[in-house]
Amino acid sequence: MKYAPKKVFVLDGKTYLELSYTEFCQQADTYHGRRFIPLHGMLMEVPEDEYRTFYKDKRRQKYLKERSKDNSDFSYDMLTTDDFNGEDILVDTVTDTAGQAEKNVLVDKLHKAVLQLSVDEQELITLHFQQGFSQVDLARILGINQSNVCRKISKIVEKLKFLMKI
Repeated sequence: MKYAPKKVFVLDGKTYLELSYTEFCQQADTYHGRRFIPLHGMLMEVPEDEYRTFYKDKRRQKYLKERSKDNSDFSYDMLTTDDFNGEDILVDTVTDTAGQAEKNVLVDKLHKAVLQLSVDEQELITLHFQQGFSQVDLARILGINQSNVCRKISKIVEKLKFLMKI
């Protein structure tokens, strides 16, 4: 931790007990094994699932920031000032409304089909297709063979095709 928090909020039943950081440190053995997240210069005890979600999101934001830096990503929004909208320099020369409508229908069908998958299936296809994790990386993360990952992804894709009736 870069600095000592001002206060610590400890869950005591269904209410929070406010402690100074010094008091918290003196009673550290009492709170061993509990989960705390930093919040506005303070520490707050949270349930295990909220703790995991908080740090998962934090790692994700760090990853996206590093990836953006590595790829030298550029946003036209960075050019926006009070007098000028950066997106105005982008010109759409041809608008394919029929093609866009068809794409929107397919995307909507796909979204509905994905929602019918199990949470594990959703996570696997999100990691592979949206976030670009390779099957080898996914095998390492899941602790299974790459061939099993390939098989699972293939089954999920077939399931999505069936659900979308393609």
